[in-house]
Amino acid sequence: MSTSRWLTPMRGGMRAIDSNEPPHVLAIVGTRPEVIKMAPVVRAIRERGRMRVTLVSTGQHRELLTRAFHDVGVQPDIALSLMTTNQTPSEFVARGITALDDVMVQSKASVVLVQGDTSSAIAGAMAATWRSIPVGHVEAGLRSFNFQEPFPEEFHRRVVGVASQWHFTPTPESRENLLREGVPMHRIFVTGNTIVDAVRQMDLTSPYENPALAELGAGRVALVTAHRRENHGAAMRDIARAVRRLIDAVPDLQVVFPLHPNPNVRGMFQEMLGTTPRVLLTEPLAYRDLLKLMHRSTLILSDSGGLQEEAPSMGRPILILRERTERPEVVQVGAGILVGTDPDLIVKEALSILCDPVVYQRMVSGPNPFGDGRAGHHICEILESALVDAEEMASAEMVI
Repeated sequence: MSTSRWLTPMRGGMRAIDSNEPPHVLAIVGTRPEVIKMAPVVRAIRERGRMRVTLVSTGQHRELLTRAFHDVGVQPDIALSLMTTNQTPSEFVARGITALDDVMVQSKASVVLVQGDTSSAIAGAMAATWRSIPVGHVEAGLRSFNFQEPFPEEFHRRVVGVASQWHFTPTPESRENLLREGVPMHRIFVTGNTIVDAVRQMDLTSPYENPALAELGAGRVALVTAHRRENHGAAMRDIARAVRRLIDAVPDLQVVFPLHPNPNVRGMFQEMLGTTPRVLLTEPLAYRDLLKLMHRSTLILSDSGGLQEEAPSMGRPILILRERTERPEVVQVGAGILVGTDPDLIVKEALSILCDPVVYQRMVSGPNPFGDGRAGHHICEILESALVDAEEMASAEMVI
């Protein structure tokens, strides 16, 4: 194999490293969910040792990334600081393409891996395509079929899909979405979702880091989150009204509501729920605390895409605070219900789950639609087959 040079940031600056290297995977992340979901892939590549991997952080969600890397036990090899105050997606993507292009030139990557549907993912996929570097898309094939819900994520994943050589889909349904769009079958691989790997790899035996969570009473707990752009304004006020009605209707219910960093979201929920009894508003939780809280909860209400995957992985029912979801498998297996932001519907379905043991048991007893918890290893093996085995076979044929 060829000798290559690349730059890795070290304390005190950059240093060049020389070595005979196997195929090089450049894995790009920028937000907390990307870190959590890419970590099992990075870990599998490093454990197997047939390829090398460089983990690049764009810094898209700077305030949450340091904690996320600590939680999953990996650290970025290259940390870019691309986030600016009040940035627009187009501004971030423009900076991301330029910065990631430089990284790709220096690293001589064999393949670029991006995850999901973020601005970091679309920037990485576009920069790689313009450098003729093949792209692997982790969590490919999700579709809501509406560019406005969620916005801009639906657009991002469509563009990343066009750029991708390998489509690592979490479910057969996401594979079918890609087939309907004309993606060849041999480029699509149903691997499961790496979130299942992340959940299973996390040690939940240690105490809560947030002391307020340790002080929750003996009653039932509902975990609530809301942050989607399409829910800003009146819809979020309706979510807050539904939470207050649930507190009034269920005397032993406690609500834990981690607040998103967006000041507009935080301010509204603090105003409407800050003095409501048995409602705990917290800062964003460490990932281990979030999983521990999900395990402690009876019910989850959220507009988050990630929580729709984590809830069935933790065996907890979820009410999805959206009008449509790109993860319909959660609803199909009965683990979740689409309720939108109508307070009447939210309260009706929540009371049904909280008050009827048959309904609750039905929602938590179905299969996990997101795989066997080995998605990271499956993705690694597929890339090894394409990059390592093919190269070794070609070398053997040249010798013959």
